[in-house]
Amino acid sequence: MNSAVVEGGKTGKSKGGGGLGRALVIGAAFVAGAAAGGVGGAIGASRLLPAAGGHAVAEAAAAPVEYVEIDNAFTSNLVDTGRYLQVRLSVATTGGGPVVAAIGKHKPALISAVLSVLGELSEIDVADRPAKDKLRTRLKDAVNETLRSRGQVPGIDEVFFTSLVVQ
Repeated sequence: MNSAVVEGGKTGKSKGGGGLGRALVIGAAFVAGAAAGGVGGAIGASRLLPAAGGHAVAEAAAAPVEYVEIDNAFTSNLVDTGRYLQVRLSVATTGGGPVVAAIGKHKPALISAVLSVLGELSEIDVADRPAKDKLRTRLKDAVNETLRSRGQVPGIDEVFFTSLVVQ
């Protein structure tokens, strides 16, 4: 493609594609790219702008974690031994106030569910870290199922041992 070029006041044909046309195409591409990036940036920023009710919209932000101590020492005999297990637990939730309130409201049922799980354990179930991690998952599932069975949101994300003794 040849384009008209002005050189020293004279009009002529350029050889090799023309600098002005190429510059215009590159400039137009730059403007289009910047506009597209600006739209993407505006969409991303809109997630952090206040919504109509004055609350910030933050889809990517996770809910804060709340830790709730289950104020009870759980003691249970280990199956087929003369040994016993004693644990204290905390739970973590990102479910907010409703889940924290449900934990307090249904504490006797939660204690019973935890004791039921502990009553099925043998020494191998608390022998090493992987076994204890499996136990934490079993306890989390038991607590969530207990909350669910009572019409509550099963919002326990993790269970933590705050004390664990095998004797």
